[in-house]
Amino acid sequence: MELAEALANIDERRVSGFDTVEVLKAAYRQLCHDRARFLAVLLEVGLREHFSGDSVRRLEVPDEFSPDEARAALVWSRRRADSTFELAWGVHRRLPQLGEAMSRGDLDEPRAAAFIRWTAGLTPQQAEMVCAQLVPGAGRLTVGALIEQIQRLVLAIDPEWAQKRYTEAIRRRRVVGSRNEDGTATVSGLDLPLDRAAAGCERIDDLARACKRAGDRRPIDHIRTDLFLGSLDGSLEALTDKEIVAHVLKHPFVDQSDDRSDDAGADHASRPTGRKPARSPHRDPASPRPDAAQRARPGNDRPRNDRPRSDQAESERPDPVQPEHAEPGSVQHKPVPGNGAGRAVREIRVELTTLLGLDEHPAEVPGWGIIHAGLAREMVSGMLAGEWRFAVCTDDGRLLYSGITRHRPCVPSERPSRDIRHSGIVELQITRSRLNDIVEGNGSLGLWTSLLTDLVHRTRRHLQATDDTTRSSSDVSADPTSARRRASAVLRRYVQMRGRCCSWPGCRMPATRTDQDHAADWAGGGLTTEDNLHLACRHDHRAKHDGGWRVTMPDPGVILWSSPLGHSYPTRLPPIMFGTLDPRPRDWPDSPPGRIPDDAHPLVTGLKPHSPRTSTRQPCNPQQPSPPSRSEEGPDDGDTQAHAPDPQPITPLLGQETDAPPF
Repeated sequence: MELAEALANIDERRVSGFDTVEVLKAAYRQLCHDRARFLAVLLEVGLREHFSGDSVRRLEVPDEFSPDEARAALVWSRRRADSTFELAWGVHRRLPQLGEAMSRGDLDEPRAAAFIRWTAGLTPQQAEMVCAQLVPGAGRLTVGALIEQIQRLVLAIDPEWAQKRYTEAIRRRRVVGSRNEDGTATVSGLDLPLDRAAAGCERIDDLARACKRAGDRRPIDHIRTDLFLGSLDGSLEALTDKEIVAHVLKHPFVDQSDDRSDDAGADHASRPTGRKPARSPHRDPASPRPDAAQRARPGNDRPRNDRPRSDQAESERPDPVQPEHAEPGSVQHKPVPGNGAGRAVREIRVELTTLLGLDEHPAEVPGWGIIHAGLAREMVSGMLAGEWRFAVCTDDGRLLYSGITRHRPCVPSERPSRDIRHSGIVELQITRSRLNDIVEGNGSLGLWTSLLTDLVHRTRRHLQATDDTTRSSSDVSADPTSARRRASAVLRRYVQMRGRCCSWPGCRMPATRTDQDHAADWAGGGLTTEDNLHLACRHDHRAKHDGGWRVTMPDPGVILWSSPLGHSYPTRLPPIMFGTLDPRPRDWPDSPPGRIPDDAHPLVTGLKPHSPRTSTRQPCNPQQPSPPSRSEEGPDDGDTQAHAPDPQPITPLLGQETDAPPF
């Protein structure tokens, strides 16, 4: 109440630029409080017994008609009333700590909705454990970053259930197409295997960028669309990547609107005015893009405005495969068998103990989120020809030493030669204490012996060669190239592994898609060292040079962004390894893990539970009592690919993650 009164007496047009930001934050806290209050009142209206207008009598559990009073009073659609009422139940009854945080102004509605959505299917005890660990710091994470943290804990708390749920979801995979109101069409692949979907998107993106480098002046989204449709209609069948680029350049789809300054779908490049020939007709269309630093004018850290990727540096290409001899006496089996799959994902980050089968900790595919351990092992099996990085960490997950290894868990005769389809990055994570315990233990390591032994010896040599006061996390502390503008491959790789993503507060652009910027500009005497390099996506890199922002690195592990209005936003380098919850698997003897019982219904909705084809709302926990819902007639789920999908449910409360991947 005091905050609301104070805000009512402030004329934001008369306060200083610095103070407008403080008023903004205070107004948002008040908004969170008011929204929590509104949801509490909405819930109370729905829980009142019928015909209790002159008394105070409420239901313990709402029925399917509970949202109708609010629906009529607020003139809402039935779907909006149902979804908002379920959110109110979630934040004030199912997970009351969410409502308490909202009332304090510490949690907003999109973050609360993320907890509700991504803990659906957990038991009440499991969901409470997730909230207890993440709610206190949720306000410091973007919605997308918060979802990743929730996913990490959900997968760790019940690994078997998570894996079986994923497997069952893949059984519903399908492709649907529909006509839009404006005459265009939408083609969607639903419930796809994440590894293949991510690899497919990466390939289309890489090919689109190769077309841009070769001279295609259209917005990159248009090029991606041509590649996507060409993959579907067979026009690109049996073509190599170079031939695909040449085909797209020769047969672009150009509509009339391309001649106008329409920035829809633009990629922050100069506005296209039609196709122009490539600057260098003799250049290989699929050749790697030069680094942004190399192409910029000498002595200038300012990025070009064509959004190049700086992820094609030497440090990110897979090393040429050098066959290695198997360790004497090693067990000749293949813990990570090759799966013969197509192109791999760009990068996967996984704990080494998970690959060894010692635990079921979740892994991460940057830009796509958290995956369960079984899928991670399967994906790594197809990436033996890629670049394998390692990150040896302290017990609290901070980077201690990093590098690359040429060792692979396979016999030399089975190791694949380098293949562009398999040139992704595998980041192996392990704490130093755990690494020593594994190598010094009595267990058989099989084909992992050479890799693990290599990591132990290299880590020991590195720590012995550097004292505690000058210790670096990689072999870059004595880099003689610090006066050069471009970082060496070793330094570039280290900065990527250390930073994880763009250093802007809340930005989640993966490290391999960012620029490496000098905090103190190289043109002004800044050195190319680990203490002066940070990661910035192209937009945030330009914000520093063209938008009035400043970047400093005042302390080790801290990047400080200073705004044009005088505010400072510090960002700490994230840990490499995150703590997870101990497994607490559910005990549902009557229901197979991964499947929500058939008699479970949404909490209050009278709608038929959404078919797998269009489901975006999660049913309530099956352990919660709920009445049967009304059924609605709808089209039967068939196998016809040309069948138009059912109208998507309107779920604004759960669909506001604007920083979601992949592009």
